[in-house]
Amino acid sequence: MKPRPNRLILSGYGPLAGVIAVLLIVTVTVPSKAPGDTNELAVAGPDPYAATSPELGGMGVDAAGAPVVAGAPGTTAAATGTTAAAPGAKPGKGGKVVTSAQAGSAPRAQGVVPAADCAGGALQVAGSAYSPACVHFTGDNGGATYRGVTADTITIAIRESSASDQREQEDDKDSELEKKAEEAGISASPADRKRELDTLVDYFNKNYELYGRKVKLVRYTGRGDGQAEIAGGGQEGANADAVKVAQEIKAFADISALTQPYMDALVRQKVLAIGGLHMPQSYYRQRAPFAWGQLVDCTTLMNSAVDLIAKRLPANENATRAGSASLRQKPRKYGLIFPDDAVYSQCINEARPKLKAAGISFAKEIRYALQFAKLQQEAPNMAAQLKAAGVTTLVLVTDPLLPFFLTGSATQQDFYPEWFVSGTIGTDADVAGQFYDSDQWQFALGQSYLTGFGGGKNTEAYKAFATMKNGKPTSLVDLTYQTLMMLFIGLQQAGPNLTPATFAQGMFSYGKRTGDYGQWSFGPNDFTSTDDAREFYYDPKALSPFNNRPGRCVPLNGGRRYVGASWPARVTMPTPPAVAP
Repeated sequence: MKPRPNRLILSGYGPLAGVIAVLLIVTVTVPSKAPGDTNELAVAGPDPYAATSPELGGMGVDAAGAPVVAGAPGTTAAATGTTAAAPGAKPGKGGKVVTSAQAGSAPRAQGVVPAADCAGGALQVAGSAYSPACVHFTGDNGGATYRGVTADTITIAIRESSASDQREQEDDKDSELEKKAEEAGISASPADRKRELDTLVDYFNKNYELYGRKVKLVRYTGRGDGQAEIAGGGQEGANADAVKVAQEIKAFADISALTQPYMDALVRQKVLAIGGLHMPQSYYRQRAPFAWGQLVDCTTLMNSAVDLIAKRLPANENATRAGSASLRQKPRKYGLIFPDDAVYSQCINEARPKLKAAGISFAKEIRYALQFAKLQQEAPNMAAQLKAAGVTTLVLVTDPLLPFFLTGSATQQDFYPEWFVSGTIGTDADVAGQFYDSDQWQFALGQSYLTGFGGGKNTEAYKAFATMKNGKPTSLVDLTYQTLMMLFIGLQQAGPNLTPATFAQGMFSYGKRTGDYGQWSFGPNDFTSTDDAREFYYDPKALSPFNNRPGRCVPLNGGRRYVGASWPARVTMPTPPAVAP
């Protein structure tokens, strides 16, 4: 029996690492069971919280390490004198309950002073380009400043799959799926994954300034259905899990908020939710300060993608990178494929004015349901529609499973277009391309926000793990590391008076850092980490640094990364010979 995607998605791999690994793994096999409840898979209805942004304001630590007090325009934390206690707050060491009003003016952060004598000198952590500034702390941290925060601990939750699904996954360890994953270098035992995550939590606890506290990671078995949630359903299970996190575990944050239903549910419970995948900028603004994304917001992604399409595959030229000789003689005619999902639709609609300004219109648009079990059946019809519409240039804003079936279907129908990869959820990874039809994917180019994926022993994550002397990390250690680093940056930047509001203000004052994982910064319109992307073309013969196997997204421009719509006007890249008439 082959594993279902939902059985794997919540299997405890680690937040971003889990979703990337799983969505790449499932490209090698057809899920054996489709979701049974079509009503549950319907796109979630309007969010009653969408127009309401919780309070932003409070005290954090700025990029130089100094305490900062701030309130976002239009917020009430510093101005109204509200006296409502933070959810779950308990008396601190001084016997007082910290209120949201006090969070904006508490003098506690006066015990935080900038310094230059930490392990990293002016930075808190040695060897980390992303380290917050060095600070020293003395005094009372305030005890319980928010639910999940005590004088000694900060409780962080992570959702795992049900016990029955975990047992079934163990039964499948010798399946074709696991063998293919092992060959691709994205397989690791549950014990190794747990050890890696725990080791990195210990690393960050040891090296970051948490003002007398330590992060306590609490794993719990979820009721939610990951596959249904990815498709926009499963809200009831997501709500139940969020209630458990807030009311039973009493967590300050959850770092496994990979689906929109679960993230929405956590936000309603006023739990800091880390893990969003390509949500629009407006989504995060409306849920501030609780929602934070692991992958770049789709507003930024699409803005960058449109600029790159216009410069590399312009509307006023022939489709010279198509795999078919006849298509190379025709003016470009664009096609677009994206999920039939409210979030993706919003991102596409936000990009339409820019597409129009670049002279780009779509001869054929296909929206597909995020139901993995149906993609193999639907892909041939998609390829037929695109070919019939005369599409020469196909823009993908998809999950990484669809191209596996679509490239194969296109080859079967002698349809060889240009492929533009927008860089959504792993479609820009070497290991994904290695599973796609190489006759098609050799004509792919695009942008990638993925960072440090396959850097081996040279990356920050590997070196950090090595300092803990707990064996070797998995091949996806960089992704797990980035998840935790984002969390701990916010915890240190918040100062001792830790609340979601001070977490946000601390993140906004973090400044810009550049290293193995590109440029990182945060702000009122930026609730995700990586700001910049690199340009690539796919070469099926080049060896990937990730697993030393043929198939690589070869970086252009010397690997230089670009922020926003700032791609160079011209670039030199090889054009493979046509493979069809």
